[in-house]
Amino acid sequence: MGNSKEYEFYLAALDNNNSLLGRRRAIRRLSKCGTEEALYYMNELVVDRYCLLPDWTRRIAREYYVCLCLEFL
Repeated sequence: MGNSKEYEFYLAALDNNNSLLGRRRAIRRLSKCGTEEALYYMNELVVDRYCLLPDWTRRIAREYYVCLCLEFL
């Protein structure tokens, strides 16, 4: 899990300097990757153990996370 595109999207979603639209776009792109690594990063966004994200970002991530999980079933 180095400098993959999934990781770049994850960092963009965490970036406080990124706009609302930019964060949402990063989360959507991360979910569209459809890989196990993307699933891992989406889970990190939903869980947000370090309280880095506002509530609205976690809600958006949760919606995309559920869709991504359903693809893996």
